[in-house]
Amino acid sequence: MQSHREEKNDGFTIIEILIAVAMAAMILSAVYGAYHMIVKTTMNYSKVSDVYQTARITLDSLAKEIGGAYQPLFGEEGKMFVGVDEWYGGMENDSLSMVTTTSIKGGEEWIGYDSYEVKYYLGRGTKDGFLFMETSPYFDLEEPFGKREEVILAENIRSLDFKYFNGIDWVDTWGGEEATANAAESDEDMPIIPYGVKITISIGVEGEKKPKRFSVVTSLPMTPRPEEEEEVEE
Repeated sequence: MQSHREEKNDGFTIIEILIAVAMAAMILSAVYGAYHMIVKTTMNYSKVSDVYQTARITLDSLAKEIGGAYQPLFGEEGKMFVGVDEWYGGMENDSLSMVTTTSIKGGEEWIGYDSYEVKYYLGRGTKDGFLFMETSPYFDLEEPFGKREEVILAENIRSLDFKYFNGIDWVDTWGGEEATANAAESDEDMPIIPYGVKITISIGVEGEKKPKRFSVVTSLPMTPRPEEEEEVEE
């Protein structure tokens, strides 16, 4: 019998190549999907971390400076601590002007001063989202809160809200001519400056409809306390 040698084909058929390409595409797609998910998750965590860090630093700075507020000895009552309740674009847009012994920016720039005028407010229009602070050394008793140096404290701040504790309730405004007139007509003995301030800010996060809100409460230890009535001994 005559033996026949079987011819072997060492190449790949078109079907085998197509199967291999399809499998490689599936593997690459799965790897890319996992990589994209990891990158997206990492970016989201980074954004959230940045938001919380911004909130912590901003609130700590405001709480420290507001905690040092006081009523100057010869300053006119009702003008040394003024909180205005305002709204802009459907969000709280309050402002606060005060005299404080603690000004982080002031302490760096003006050596030798122990009191500073400070004002906080949010920008509007082209400055929307910026939290501003104006500060200068305090020395003008008759015309406080004049022209001051403006600095940016934080970005992406969508709302700024202050609440003031008068010993009984939390109120939205403090000081100013109207508040001074109302206090004069009231029988209640209100403090010159509040006992405490609640600070609330909202920070916008990309991709989220609602900004995240953060709050802190600081006390004002230099607020004059009412004198306790002495007990009369019989």
